[in-house]
Amino acid sequence: MSDLAAPRSSRPPQVAVVKSRGMERRAGFAASLGTVLEYFDFAIFGLLAATVFPTVFFRELHGATALMASFATYGVAFAARPLGSVIFGTIGDRHGRRGVLIVTLCLMGLATVVMGLLPGYATIGVAAPAILVVLRFVQGVASGGEITGAQLLALEHAPQQRRGRAGSFVAIASPLAQALATLILAGLTAGLSKEAFVTWGWRIPLVASIVLVVFGAWVRRGVQETPEFVAARTATETRPNAFRVLRRYPGTIVILLLGYAGPAAIYPMVTTFGVSYMTSAGGLKSSTTFLIFLAAQLVAIGAAILGGRLADRIGPRNAMLAALIVLAVAFVPLFPVIHTGNIALIALCTTGVVGSVIIALSAQAAFYADAFPVRMRYSGSSIAYTGTNSLFGGSAAVVATALLTATGGNIHAVTLYGGIVLAISILAVLATVLRDETESLLRVVPLDLAGRHFPHPFL
Repeated sequence: MSDLAAPRSSRPPQVAVVKSRGMERRAGFAASLGTVLEYFDFAIFGLLAATVFPTVFFRELHGATALMASFATYGVAFAARPLGSVIFGTIGDRHGRRGVLIVTLCLMGLATVVMGLLPGYATIGVAAPAILVVLRFVQGVASGGEITGAQLLALEHAPQQRRGRAGSFVAIASPLAQALATLILAGLTAGLSKEAFVTWGWRIPLVASIVLVVFGAWVRRGVQETPEFVAARTATETRPNAFRVLRRYPGTIVILLLGYAGPAAIYPMVTTFGVSYMTSAGGLKSSTTFLIFLAAQLVAIGAAILGGRLADRIGPRNAMLAALIVLAVAFVPLFPVIHTGNIALIALCTTGVVGSVIIALSAQAAFYADAFPVRMRYSGSSIAYTGTNSLFGGSAAVVATALLTATGGNIHAVTLYGGIVLAISILAVLATVLRDETESLLRVVPLDLAGRHFPHPFL
């Protein structure tokens, strides 16, 4: 029996883990910087999918059909993420976090730059959307190994009492990148004519992201491998892989996947579908919509810091649960409020949604990482995170558009869908509480369930 599969009492002694405060800060910066690019690419693509791509790449389609095709392309990256989690998760668990993160950063950046140079449908016909899908798939594979690896790079350099704050470094990348993307697009739409923006203006931020790639790769090369991984590799000679993690921790992965389903679905539903809905049904100008999301993302930077501190103070799971409740309060009235035309209320609800999602993301890093041993942590966390984003995140904008079309424009159907997914997340997180209580009872009243060993309290 492998020592990874053995009960804790039979595992070899752990090697001492020595951590440096200076390297902790450097790892946090490197993790955040690289992930800014990943989120920047997804943010830019999401905003362009709602505004420009239906015209540039799907001009043979019309109206809601073109919009749904554009949103489906946006979802391709989410569908490709699990493949990236299996590939890079296995490599990361076997050989370390740092090298994987340099590769994923370069893959993501290269695909983004090529996307910015890609001719539209008017120039090369159906080849344009086909190549766009391939590039989006590459982005998704790279993303499948990027986010979890960045979280672990930061977390595993930090002591236990600061793991929440370490996770928040990566969470900050999301609103920072979204704010940067929104600010750039708002500036371009304000400074260029609509024709110029649709023709070439939208390409500028995609091509310019190469600067982030070069700088981010350079910074990551200067970070040491995480002390926790080095200690675990020294203590065991096993060769972990993603499929072993799936066999050993299926219940853990399912619960974690469902626990983050609400934020995973609602964030793109609001930041992608919501952008289109605000300008079409809400009658807001594109520049006004961009500014609303810019303000929300700037507030969310502070929310990320709050989420990390909250996770350290009350625990990652409790912080996640609190974020889910706030998310429900902010999301339910959002789309109905859009019809009032009250910009202040729209901005308030949007900020509440984005901020609570980022708090949940800050807590999610440690919540997931604590569920697996170090040599299975990259694969396990990545499979759960990419799984929930593939099932719920990638389809959110398409489902919202389809529901709106099928119900004749009834936005309450979209709200109901989001509410159901949120309820599932809350129940999944609460299920881990119940499982822990059961574990505590079993410790007081020992019970041998046919000799079965429970490797983790979530399972």
